[in-house]
Amino acid sequence: MLKWNEVYMNKIQTKEIKKFHTIIIGSGAAGLNCALHLIEEKIPPNEIALITEKLGGGTSFNTGSDKQTYYKMAIVGSQQDSPYEMAQTYYKGGAMHGDIALIEATNSLREFFHLVQLGVPFPHDEFGGYIGYKTDYDPKARATSIGPLTSQKMCECLLSAVKTTDIPIFDKYYAVEILNQYTQYNNQVVGLIALDLNLLSNKKDVANLTTALKVFQAKNIILATGGPAALYKYSVYPSSQWGGLSLAIKAGCKFQNLTESQFGLASIKFRWNLSGSYQQVIPRYLSIDKDGNEREFLNNYFDSFEQLSKAIFLKGYQWPFSAERIEHHGSSLIDLAVYYEKEKVGNRVFLDYTKNPSHYDQALLYYEAKKYLENSNALLGEPIERLLQLNKAAFELFKTNNIDLSQEYLEIALCNQHLNGGVCGNIWWESTVNHLFVIGEANGSHGVHRPGGSALNSGQVGGLRTAQRIGNAYTNSDFLREEDFRKIFQPKLKALENEFTKILLNEEATIKPKQMLSKIQNRMSKFGSIIRPMNGFLEAIKELHTDIYTFPSKIKITRNPEILEYLRVRDALLTQQYILEAILNYHHCYGASRGSSIVIRDSLNDSYRENYITPPDKLRDLKFIVSENKLSQKIQTIQPTMETFRYEWEDIRDIPQKNGWFEIILKKYKKKQIFQ
Repeated sequence: MLKWNEVYMNKIQTKEIKKFHTIIIGSGAAGLNCALHLIEEKIPPNEIALITEKLGGGTSFNTGSDKQTYYKMAIVGSQQDSPYEMAQTYYKGGAMHGDIALIEATNSLREFFHLVQLGVPFPHDEFGGYIGYKTDYDPKARATSIGPLTSQKMCECLLSAVKTTDIPIFDKYYAVEILNQYTQYNNQVVGLIALDLNLLSNKKDVANLTTALKVFQAKNIILATGGPAALYKYSVYPSSQWGGLSLAIKAGCKFQNLTESQFGLASIKFRWNLSGSYQQVIPRYLSIDKDGNEREFLNNYFDSFEQLSKAIFLKGYQWPFSAERIEHHGSSLIDLAVYYEKEKVGNRVFLDYTKNPSHYDQALLYYEAKKYLENSNALLGEPIERLLQLNKAAFELFKTNNIDLSQEYLEIALCNQHLNGGVCGNIWWESTVNHLFVIGEANGSHGVHRPGGSALNSGQVGGLRTAQRIGNAYTNSDFLREEDFRKIFQPKLKALENEFTKILLNEEATIKPKQMLSKIQNRMSKFGSIIRPMNGFLEAIKELHTDIYTFPSKIKITRNPEILEYLRVRDALLTQQYILEAILNYHHCYGASRGSSIVIRDSLNDSYRENYITPPDKLRDLKFIVSENKLSQKIQTIQPTMETFRYEWEDIRDIPQKNGWFEIILKKYKKKQIFQ
């Protein structure tokens, strides 16, 4: 009789292989859009596959704000704009390559009208002009919106279009590992291993787990797994979003700008950005201590109601926390105060729409706020009245989610919202691993600042560019021979089987995956949030390395479905390692406070003309470093070596300015030379 291990090895050797020309991992707005563009590029639908942990579970399906923004070039009436001007807006945000900025700007209209054609009801006037408004870091009123649920409607329309095709969707499949072929000069993807969650029994059964591992062979893989949503204790990502950057990490990709994230005020019972109307109606901020005592804590940091109302009103436009908006009682002083009240003092923090701030005086209201509310016929008595008049949909959204802003306080926190950095890609969104493309938030195209709504545009443009590259440059590539492919995936399957066996049979383990996740989140909140202290950082990194090394031997799994929690937390651990290593390198390079983080070190480096900025009152404990060394003209990249990491600070590439000569471009286009 064959031993179980021999039976398993026989199963590995005869494992079924599912073959596709191109596989997309993820089913959000970026991935769905890319699938449609692949068909436009003549890739047969049945040769494209979508692999997703949960169809409809990603960020773009489940997020929004009071008026969720989509960013594109301005195109109405006499409004003057150009791809170059829009690229300049991106470029001025710092740490962004000019050619990528130009591509996102140039293709913004094509992708915008692609969404319009699919049925996304962006508003236009009687002349057909798609009207816009200004968003944060936007000088041209390029923003548009359909209301609170712009990205959800995008996803609905994109998914509806995908479902009319023959593209197979592997729902409830978790991508475990990307398969690479290494040669002396090349690293290329050839497939992946996924866990079919539909097959998992409710028992503790290694054989069932290994049977659920499925092998896919592909010529191209597109990673569209979104941002690392599980890293922070307070997050505005939907709870169904987890991310999958460790797939790119283990595949050997180069990463960039991992120091750059976005944070802002959000509700925590129902996760939602509190931008725009939620601030423009001037709600009351209050904290409640463990004894139930209420306090309007912002009064400690602002000298007058006019000063306070200005900061609250501007917080609507300037939603992301910004190190540059703390001084002179700027809008981000509110973010810092909320963070301090919740994280350092330990109080719960709320917005109250039922009452005005204690010193509210319409005569002293910040003049821009007063003008805005008057023009909107919303200069009314209480914040809730102003909100209902200004944006009733913003009120109804919370009502739909069992929160009545006219009756109850809204609990808030300073939450992680977006990773600007990510995998390093070229102008076709291809990573440093050949045939592995990364689109959406997982791609690190953006730098320190970006206009609101630009991430949605970037995801759509990235999908277009990826499809163009695959359809015009990679159509003639061959599949790896099956015997060679089996030599690649069989050792990987065996390693996974050993890992799963070790976890399931470890009776001495006591730590549940959620406990390790809590440890990850606390560490990230302490060293990788808006506050970036150097003190204790090295010890935290050492602890992280220990957690990664000992993780499989520590974790207790009681039934097979819990292996998904293990894999998610393993992904979070590896992703955290890269982000914290990048932040530590930024400290070592004497980087200053910038973007969505303030840097705290015990001493100043005179050679960089460093200075401390000391916020008012109790926030003086959070004095932070500013200097001329913001490194905004460079991009930090990080890649693993045999024993550590290799960091490079690359000069940002300028925005291309030549327009080209029509006849020359026409010839190159016809010969498909532009796609090489």
